[in-house]
Amino acid sequence: MNRWLIYLLEDNEDDIYLIKQFLANYSGRHQFRLKSFKDLSSLKIATQQCYPDILLIDLNLPESTGLNTLVAVKHFVSSTPIIVLTGNSEGDIGEKTIQLGAQDYIPKYELTTSLLDRTIVFSKERFELQRNLENMVVMDKLTMLNNRGSFDTELHKYVQDAIRYNTYFGLLFIDLDNFKAVNDELGHQAGDQLLKSVAAKLKMFRRTSDFVARYGGDEFVIIAPHISDKQQLAKLTQHKYRLLADSYCIEGNNSQIHEVNLEVSIGAVLFPEDGENESQLINNADAAMYHAKEAGTPFKISS
Repeated sequence: MNRWLIYLLEDNEDDIYLIKQFLANYSGRHQFRLKSFKDLSSLKIATQQCYPDILLIDLNLPESTGLNTLVAVKHFVSSTPIIVLTGNSEGDIGEKTIQLGAQDYIPKYELTTSLLDRTIVFSKERFELQRNLENMVVMDKLTMLNNRGSFDTELHKYVQDAIRYNTYFGLLFIDLDNFKAVNDELGHQAGDQLLKSVAAKLKMFRRTSDFVARYGGDEFVIIAPHISDKQQLAKLTQHKYRLLADSYCIEGNNSQIHEVNLEVSIGAVLFPEDGENESQLINNADAAMYHAKEAGTPFKISS
């Protein structure tokens, strides 16, 4: 049986009790565990500790009313389906909540056990389907890292946020030095295996806040927030070099096993010191990477 954690944002004790009773009466294939919160601040603290599977919210609270409540919740809950429970009788309130990112809404006067439970299950399933479809668009199918398009979008967001909040971040541009030789000598299937092995390392040994993508071919990029100076950037870059420059066991043509000793070249830049916009930053990171490759050094920190 699937067990789903549900957070309820509601300040009315009678409504909290009613929703608990509705969920307790459910006898389907899922099991629901409900936690209720009476204000936005307590809900926000709870989501920082543990994300729920479903979020039920009332729009009218002492500190926030109407659609503003939904907008406020969306700012700190981005990967959970939201169902709005509303006592508002406006004819288009439901449509507005959907437009603002809710999965569904239920007028409180229509609440029943079957309607609430069915809405929770369908909202969760729709949300997961939508997220899977979005991942198909933004993920590189071979390595299952973020793809070039999602990287471009994310880098633009990082630049805008860094300008707005006067913060720094690092960008690492990684190239596999002897990748062409692997393709030519062992075949493209072996090359694909090597790319997937490198991608697996990048995913497994990344900081939680880092954004990792396949830029194209045998090139990878990392957006590294919370990097405020070149010393920190150099330390992170050196760590990535030691992680990736390694021996990889791959299967070549005729099912033969080969060990590939991989070398990588990394160019690293810091925003805003090394570029005022996305294109300058990428160009300078790319140039630093080529400088490292031509000099025969593991990496180059742009200066």
